[in-house]
Amino acid sequence: MNRKFQWKKYSVFIISLVCLGILAFIAFIGPFLPFIDRELSTITYIMDENRKPVIPPYGPNEDFPLGTDKSGRDLLSIIVLGAKETLLLVIVITALRYALAIPFAFLAHKKVLAADSVLKWLNGFLSYIPTIIIVILVVNLPPLLFAEDRPFWLILVVALSEAARAADMIKLEFDEVSSKDFITGGIAAGTTPFAMFKRYYMPFLYGKILVYMISDLGKVMFLLGQLGFVGIFISQQFVQTPTGLWEFVNTSISWPMLLKDAFIDIRGPIWIPFFAALFMTFSIFTFNLLSQGIKNIFARKIRYL
Repeated sequence: MNRKFQWKKYSVFIISLVCLGILAFIAFIGPFLPFIDRELSTITYIMDENRKPVIPPYGPNEDFPLGTDKSGRDLLSIIVLGAKETLLLVIVITALRYALAIPFAFLAHKKVLAADSVLKWLNGFLSYIPTIIIVILVVNLPPLLFAEDRPFWLILVVALSEAARAADMIKLEFDEVSSKDFITGGIAAGTTPFAMFKRYYMPFLYGKILVYMISDLGKVMFLLGQLGFVGIFISQQFVQTPTGLWEFVNTSISWPMLLKDAFIDIRGPIWIPFFAALFMTFSIFTFNLLSQGIKNIFARKIRYL
């Protein structure tokens, strides 16, 4: 009975760890599996049973379990090799977002430099505009469009796109904690604001901020997927095509890259966007499940305080 009870208590967290383990296996062990083509070899054509050449893409079959892309590259290999890059990109964007949001939230809580008013204005303004629209408008500005360090600016823009929302959530946590007796005691003892932030506020809020960050991993993954639909990627180069025209060429193998022609692929090689979306959905599900599992654990700990 006790084991069943323990399983029920931590079931969400345990399931999320299993899903996270699968993602980690794909990202870090997957590239070394024998059936993964690390060179991502292309296929010009193959001969069918009638000895007629057939050009890619090829649907799922014995040789290619998930099919190929339009260059004849094994789709399973692309997804496995792109997993680490995709997950790392999501983690970096989320970490940067909260590295900016946490101090901003504390300044807004203390009403320093009108940070509270700025935060209210940003949330009010941005609440009427979808995040994807904001990102598209900003990253297509000429200074960013042709910048040599465009990937850095794209990461920063995506991180900032919902930094105000994250800061507002954390500010509410700061406001709630400020009514606790130990905060009042710290202020009465003459503790400096920075020391209050480091020694009094943050130790009490680590758990909640961790939950917010993990939940945001899923939101960032979803946003990158949306950007993939409209052909905006973190790793792009502005190159001249053989026809003389200039265009952005994707240099990444991250999962959103496979969604760039989704509207066309729906009427043809639908397996390309389908499997990319499937793995991204599994990642979002994993992050949401993990955040809920950690939230449940911290909620039980607080209940006993």
